[in-house]
Amino acid sequence: MTSAPTRPPGSLSRRALLGGLLAGAATAAVGCAPSRGDGPAATVKDLLAQRPFYVAHRGGGGNWPEMTAYAYEQSSRLPGLHALEISVCLSADGVLVCSHDPSTARVTGVDHDIATTPWSTLSALQVSAARTTDPTQPSRPLTRFDDVVDAYADRFVLFVEPKVPAAAEPLMARLVGLGQPERVVWKQYVNSALFERAKGNGFGTWGYVLDQPSHLGANLERYAAAAHIDMLGVPREQPDAFVSAVTDAAVRNGKPAVMWALTSDEDRARALRLGCQGLMTSNIAGLLPPA
Repeated sequence: MTSAPTRPPGSLSRRALLGGLLAGAATAAVGCAPSRGDGPAATVKDLLAQRPFYVAHRGGGGNWPEMTAYAYEQSSRLPGLHALEISVCLSADGVLVCSHDPSTARVTGVDHDIATTPWSTLSALQVSAARTTDPTQPSRPLTRFDDVVDAYADRFVLFVEPKVPAAAEPLMARLVGLGQPERVVWKQYVNSALFERAKGNGFGTWGYVLDQPSHLGANLERYAAAAHIDMLGVPREQPDAFVSAVTDAAVRNGKPAVMWALTSDEDRARALRLGCQGLMTSNIAGLLPPA
């Protein structure tokens, strides 16, 4: 696969610009309903048959305000993309919120602890575009998980993770209630106790490996062989030897390894060279090959 040149910060690909124009009529909170493709809806099985396969990390949080309805709408319009990644926290009044952090400080500049703040307050916050490829674009509202899952669960594979323990039960129940387990991947640390339950619900599973003793050595081999883990994850920041240890363990057990969160052509080339099949990228507009 020939890599396209990496775009400098502050620039957008032609695909991303087109997506922005198409989304101009989107509402501030959840965006307009994106047009549906004519092809069959993607499933986890379909995704894993692709070499490589791509996942939009935080909805393409390097291109648009991360994990907002707007970001997911834009990434969903990219031809050839079949998977979106979502992290979830829980508000004081039980609303599942698209957020990697338990606090809103990093993405909005306003420090609210999501667990102790009602959705009525959180919904007024705007996620900044400061860390995107176009920092001059408008900020976008913090988004409910329901708004994303309702829009895309019928045709995209969703990689979903509870980022706080309190979110796990309501999130699991919400995903079961979709009735589409073939398009759900439950993601957590590789030693999560919830993978067997997720598999019992028919979900795919992705366990990511960190540089800590409970994840490595004989433990890594045990997790790679576990029937309740379908994919292994490896952080981009780790050295080649670490990445190779994870990918080798995955391959020995007939499973794909997924590297996250890629940002550049160099990241992609390295991930592929080291044996990763899955490419989870925040720069989805820049790295997804033309369909």
